[in-house]
Amino acid sequence: MKKIILTVIGAAIMFGCSTTNKEILSRSETLESKPILEEKIEKKETPSWVSTGSGVSVSDNHESKDAFFGVGEKKYIESPDKVQMDADDAARNSLIRVLGDFNKGLMRYHQAVKDPREPGWLDEEKLKTVINDTAATLLLDAKIVDHWNQSDSSTSFSLARLDFKKVQIAFASNNHLNRNEKTSMKFISKWVFKNMQLQKERKLLFKKVSE
Repeated sequence: MKKIILTVIGAAIMFGCSTTNKEILSRSETLESKPILEEKIEKKETPSWVSTGSGVSVSDNHESKDAFFGVGEKKYIESPDKVQMDADDAARNSLIRVLGDFNKGLMRYHQAVKDPREPGWLDEEKLKTVINDTAATLLLDAKIVDHWNQSDSSTSFSLARLDFKKVQIAFASNNHLNRNEKTSMKFISKWVFKNMQLQKERKLLFKKVSE
């Protein structure tokens, strides 16, 4: 009797195993191979201001976007966060140099086109005083508006901005200027800024053609 029971159990196990193997084989044949999707790593595009550099905004017929820009950079070893403040300072210093070029343009253009007998003319000393007072005020309005970390060169970049509109507001609110002088400074500052825009556009065009 024991032999009969063992024989039945053994047959059942064998039958079960053989059935399972057939099911596994049949399922494996029907499985479809799924393509392995490669993980796409989105590479951020380098901002245009990194390559454009310091200077003034390019003319786009929108005076509200007219601005001075300073670009600063700093190499890093471990982390870009450790040098970000240094890059910010470098951007502000670059902006100061751009404003220095603008102020020199104001001096040259005013002396070249204005006649001392005309309303709104400023003598050299007064013009220097107005420019220096305005420059000190404008630096407080300059803002760091963007950052970029370039990993392949281990460089951290910062962008400082000052709206041109704030420059004109500063001249218009200067207590050392009368009405005619304020009108004169508004016209001269706009002409100098537009001239800097033209020079910037020519420089960018020449760079593009040379590439």
